Amino acid sequence: MRPVTDGYAQANGLRLHYEAWPSPGPTVVCLHGTSLTGRVWGWLAQALTPAYNLIGLDQRGHGDSASAPAGQYTVDYYGADLVDFADALQLDKFSIVGSSLGSRVGLHYAAAHPERVDKLVFLDLSFEMPKAASDEMIHAHVTRPRTFADMEQAVAFSKTLPQRKRFSDATHRDTLAGDLATNADGRLEWRYNRDAAIETLSVAARDMWAEVRRVTCPVLILRGELSNVLTEQTSARLPREFANGQVLTIPGAGHSIWGDNPRATAAAISTFLRTGDFAAVQKAIADSSK
Repeated sequence: MRPVTDGYAQANGLRLHYEAWPSPGPTVVCLHGTSLTGRVWGWLAQALTPAYNLIGLDQRGHGDSASAPAGQYTVDYYGADLVDFADALQLDKFSIVGSSLGSRVGLHYAAAHPERVDKLVFLDLSFEMPKAASDEMIHAHVTRPRTFADMEQAVAFSKTLPQRKRFSDATHRDTLAGDLATNADGRLEWRYNRDAAIETLSVAARDMWAEVRRVTCPVLILRGELSNVLTEQTSARLPREFANGQVLTIPGAGHSIWGDNPRATAAAISTFLRTGDFAAVQKAIADSSK
């Protein structure tokens, strides 16, 4: 599902682009992971619209948003972008769905502005990402080709990426449709700043437990059953530290929960946003996995 509309907003000194699936319903701001774009949330839009007004932000250095100078890709900068972006779109109160990088940014925002966040959903919350996992992702960015002759070549490469090895063929193609754009030479080129992605991953791990304790809204943390990012130790601690949070497992998924098992992930998110009931979410995950 392609976005119904898109737009730009001036935020934190940058021109940021966003994709949107508009609705008069409650607003959900979706924050993608490193190297992705706001368009990656099309699978969730299919499940949530028209009940929810879905906005997928292209974060700095990604998609059609502007890049920042080197040294400005910590969660503090991304979080400041979200503050100005929400103000620019006049979003008084909204829910946030964040994946990987987006989970860290959503956590940072909700800790600083608890009165403006209704619910939080984190897909493989990553502020305690093990170095081996971030090193693996950085290597993938350093070694990946910048362009492709056609979509078939891009799909063949996508299937070699560790974080996409469980994707279906349709998910590879849908994701790449947002990942790539045709350049002046007629080749398909990645729509993100590689140096920004590498820097973002290099500073991903940080102590955010103080932020966790400042969040007041209900929080659903979805962990990939096979994740190498959200560890069992961190998963066990999170429900104790959040005022109202629970970690639930998405079966058959690694770190890229949204691509590995989009059906169960969408069912979990839609149920949580509608009910806020963790038991109902667990049942929705089980039912969607039958």
